[in-house]
Amino acid sequence: MATERFTVLSKDGVEISVQKAGSGPALLLIHGALLNGSLSWGAVLPKLAEHFTVYAMDRRGRAPSGDAKQYSISNEADDIAAVVDAIGGPVVVLAHSYGALATLENLGRLQAVSHLILYEPPVTLTPSDPAIVANLERALEANDREEIVMTFLRDQIRVPLDRIEMMKSSPIWPIVLQIAPTLPRESRAVNTYRHSAGSLANYTSRTTVLLGSETVGLLREAALFLRASIPNCQLVILEGQGHGAMLDAPDFFAA
Repeated sequence: MATERFTVLSKDGVEISVQKAGSGPALLLIHGALLNGSLSWGAVLPKLAEHFTVYAMDRRGRAPSGDAKQYSISNEADDIAAVVDAIGGPVVVLAHSYGALATLENLGRLQAVSHLILYEPPVTLTPSDPAIVANLERALEANDREEIVMTFLRDQIRVPLDRIEMMKSSPIWPIVLQIAPTLPRESRAVNTYRHSAGSLANYTSRTTVLLGSETVGLLREAALFLRASIPNCQLVILEGQGHGAMLDAPDFFAA
């Protein structure tokens, strides 16, 4: 599969790297926390590229994209809008987890999006424990990247310990450690960000929310909240899947 990369300049001057492959209608893939574009979408990108011109962006803080000293989820929303503008024309956006939350931050700038697909964005409806972010930031100050990732997985997104141990012995672990400094700020954004139903009621583009049948708790509540809050929003259940179907069942997810 032939691919190419290009760079888009965001509103604050940060360079956002985008991988392009395939042919057909434009499809922008936006990854979540912990991963980058290649890790998140690598297994499904070749299959999607058979039907779409696929654009997989690396969010800020993940090489080869740049970063800035100041951070807010609004910066991420600006990045997404800049990439959508650079693609031009109608764009289907498929955004996962934190990437989907950042997409929701600036729906008003996404007029070129013909279909918005949100896979389990972590829209927080109830207060979160502030100690989690405090622990993440202490680990960041100590430059203890493994502790950052462990705290994020164990406490922020509550991954079972046996699965964390499997991740530690996998080839992706060194890449995850490189990404680790982005986790405290993104966790703070998730834990303090609030969406109201009123802020979503004016969005009129076609919208689909993806929800794994095995997903429980806050992510399930968030998906149901979005389905009820965005006009004409469709909820699609991914049977047998959780929060990472593109990794765990790439053929199923692509189909």
